[in-house]
Amino acid sequence: MASTIKLKSKNYIIVAVAFLLGAIIVLIPCVIVISRKSIDCSSTSSEPSTWDANDYQSNSDYYDKLTITYDFNQTHNLRLDRLSSPCFHPINGKSVIYLRKQYHMPDLNGSSTTLHWIDLNTNKTIQLTRPIWGIQDQQFYWIDNKTILFLSNRASSGLTQLFQLNLPNDIKDIDNFLEPIQITFYSLNIDNLLVNRQGKRLVFSCQVYTNLSIEETFYRDKLEKSSGSFVYKFNKLFIRHWDEYIIGRRHHPFVVSIERNSKGIYYFSSIPKDILFNIDIDSPTRPFGDGKTQWSFSSTGNLFAYTRQHDETSDVAWTTNLDIYTVDLTSSALTSICITCENLAADTDPHYSPIDDQILVYRSQSIPSYEADQYKIKLINGSNPKITLLNDWDRSIQVITWSNDGQSLYLELGEEANEVIYKLSNLILPNPSPIRLLNNGTSSNINIHPIDNNIFLFTYENILQPSNIYLYLSSTSIRSITNHNKNLLSKTRMSSSFEKFSFIGANNEIVWGWHIPPINGTNQKAPLAFLIHGGPQNSWYNSWSYRWNFQSFSSQGYAVIAINFHGSDSYGQNFTNSIRQQYGTLSYQDLQLGLDAALNLYNYIDGNRAIALGGSYGGYMVNWIAGHTNMNQRFKAFVNHHGIFDMRHMAYSTDELWFIEYDAGGFAPYENPQTFEIYNPINYVANWTQPMLVIHGGYDYRVPDSQSISTFTALQRRGIPSRLLFFPTENHWVLNPFNSIIWYQEVLDWMNQWTK
Repeated sequence: MASTIKLKSKNYIIVAVAFLLGAIIVLIPCVIVISRKSIDCSSTSSEPSTWDANDYQSNSDYYDKLTITYDFNQTHNLRLDRLSSPCFHPINGKSVIYLRKQYHMPDLNGSSTTLHWIDLNTNKTIQLTRPIWGIQDQQFYWIDNKTILFLSNRASSGLTQLFQLNLPNDIKDIDNFLEPIQITFYSLNIDNLLVNRQGKRLVFSCQVYTNLSIEETFYRDKLEKSSGSFVYKFNKLFIRHWDEYIIGRRHHPFVVSIERNSKGIYYFSSIPKDILFNIDIDSPTRPFGDGKTQWSFSSTGNLFAYTRQHDETSDVAWTTNLDIYTVDLTSSALTSICITCENLAADTDPHYSPIDDQILVYRSQSIPSYEADQYKIKLINGSNPKITLLNDWDRSIQVITWSNDGQSLYLELGEEANEVIYKLSNLILPNPSPIRLLNNGTSSNINIHPIDNNIFLFTYENILQPSNIYLYLSSTSIRSITNHNKNLLSKTRMSSSFEKFSFIGANNEIVWGWHIPPINGTNQKAPLAFLIHGGPQNSWYNSWSYRWNFQSFSSQGYAVIAINFHGSDSYGQNFTNSIRQQYGTLSYQDLQLGLDAALNLYNYIDGNRAIALGGSYGGYMVNWIAGHTNMNQRFKAFVNHHGIFDMRHMAYSTDELWFIEYDAGGFAPYENPQTFEIYNPINYVANWTQPMLVIHGGYDYRVPDSQSISTFTALQRRGIPSRLLFFPTENHWVLNPFNSIIWYQEVLDWMNQWTK
């Protein structure tokens, strides 16, 4: 359930005013904090900021100058550099390029994502592209020794376009930033990019009307905006999806041949062709699909595979069916052929073998309309029957990466609330056995060495440390190659330990949870932050978060307990499936028993000063607990972030109907009303007694804002101390850094108020 929010510099003053107003009225019992954000129009954009060396400071430089150490809080969390997409030098693997997102220091008034280079022998790091606030470099491809293609909004129009970066013979000699060359000049943003291995073809996506070109789409939008009318018309679902209205434009992939001119600059040597022209669907899929995972070129670059939904009818709202199509790029017709249409569940993320055009692997589910179904690996080898790899394995595959020799697959997956990495070799044998390479924390973003297929890069994080880029040489030789956040972490105090604990939960089964002690230790009684995760088919992972961060609570003096109740993922598919038609039973029992276990194990925790906090399904569970007298009095107060209040209304107003319908037993509410009433929090409002902070975003179409407005209305009508925190321009998540700080200020003030 998720997305990202872009800030425009012209709105910073408005945000600052909103921040101050929030601070002034924080003591008013019922407060609504309002923030503002500019509308992101894909066809228009303001001029990008210009470079000002005096206005640039890294978090490393800023914290290096500090002379005291601070208790970690959400402001420090948001100041952390965010590192991603590590990639080896494509020929010798002796150096690495990665993305680094930085925030304006110290006020977080803007961000910039740039390309960085590091020499693996000397650890010398060079920032390749200029960090300009508001500029985001992304989706880069290291084509050869000296050439990088990437997307960026560095264009004078402010739109995201294709750029080329030419590297010097010796990158270590760079004493200033490299200036990229703009390749495309479209009137719309380019959203996704994929380049084939030969550097001869690429695919990019733009949001276009199904039967119009890029420029025709731009002019149609321009005409409609100048008409003076403003109305949306719908004949089918989706009306809204995640945080946007679906009003006509679609993500369509455009394929084009590329060549270099006499100066070595790439240009389009053919007319880009819309592979989905006149088809009313998206590829990549909304809201979170991306070209790097949902598109694939074959080893020769002559075949292209992509994932698409079936958006042509309203069925798209109640089925998870995704299919994979392939296209022969040597044919003038560019006809798409479905290779998975026999399966009515999700088939996605195609990956051609790097050495054989006939071999392709992808992730596949078997239960239609169940998004949390187990993902298995399917393998296609020419006209041979499809093979399911690891068919008896009780793990759900998240990411597949080929080794460069085409003999092995690297697998990223959840395992007991860690995101681990396995290697699977001997694919053609009847029962290949996966080998676990990394088994704790969260490891992802694998990139394989161009020469040695046993060496790879990955990003790693856990509850105690934010993400860094690591080099895996062997099971006994793994090292971090980045340390951008070292100074920040050295000047902040955080909890230095965490513990995984277990207890006997519902169904007499083992259930696990996390315990993070407060920074001031366990020698004195401490209040409790009892966190309830969303999903519900999700988990509190051993990872770092920029939203629900354990350290942002423990560093303010709270013990943190987070239970992965029945329905959580990564503990086997049966455990995940168990929550179906059991929204208010097994998970509720686990939370009761988990709280008992935590208080028995950690006697420094003051059970009389406990606050329960939950988001999404966790917010539903807060409402459910609030209505049940055998549990609600155990908490001094509640924090309800985007929680469900009325299951029946939710079933008619949410965007992706499959979530609630499948979990309710596979029924629509008119088919079996009782299955939506049996665990409906609205039916237990009469039992509510405890204070509650209610939080919601106006752009949340997964759990619409009427759910939290109804919750707050019920609380006020019953005379229960309560407060509504409403962010008009946030979706299911609070992503604007200023709003995130307000969120934590309000939440911690509420918690402190009731745990004194």
